[in-house]
Amino acid sequence: MKRELVIVLFFAAVAAAMTPGTVLAEPANSVNFAIGMSNFLPHCDATIYFIEYEHMLGSKISAVGRVSEVHYTFDDGEHVEDGRPKGADVGVRYYFSGGMKGFFVGGLVGYWKSDWTFTHNKNLPDEFNGNGRSNSLRANVDVGGRFPIGSTSISIMPSLNFGRYFSSTSCEYTSPAARIGAPCSEESEVTFYAFLAVTAGIAF
Repeated sequence: MKRELVIVLFFAAVAAAMTPGTVLAEPANSVNFAIGMSNFLPHCDATIYFIEYEHMLGSKISAVGRVSEVHYTFDDGEHVEDGRPKGADVGVRYYFSGGMKGFFVGGLVGYWKSDWTFTHNKNLPDEFNGNGRSNSLRANVDVGGRFPIGSTSISIMPSLNFGRYFSSTSCEYTSPAARIGAPCSEESEVTFYAFLAVTAGIAF
């Protein structure tokens, strides 16, 4: 349901942005809708969705707020992990050319929560399974560009994001029966990450 709502809001914002008289020569604000894909890290695939609000603080620096949701699967043949982290980040972005256009580099920090499942010793006689939970601080760097579409207020923003989660975790075993209730010390295999994102930015 959340994903469908994001899509509806995206197209509504696009329609509003294309209404005559809404385009500003030097916009100070932007709402950015993004999807990202990650297969840079060994054995891990992920899809990332995020929405940003961006506000220019000066001629070259903007403040950024971002909310995100991730769905990832890690599978190295022995250990399988499936998780859905969610989080919010704040930070700044520097535009080399000035204004909300051209190439940029940014940095964000945020708070994240994640529920994940794990299977260890996959398909072996001593296979075991469980659930994990993580509370994390995240540091993220993004490098990319903002390129307007003609004279509209819409821009395409390709970017590379990379960073790290600093997490505290807890877990419990769900099978086999002999492990249920035993102390659990499993840690998430996903700590570092990198992904490419394509973003539609709507300035106002």
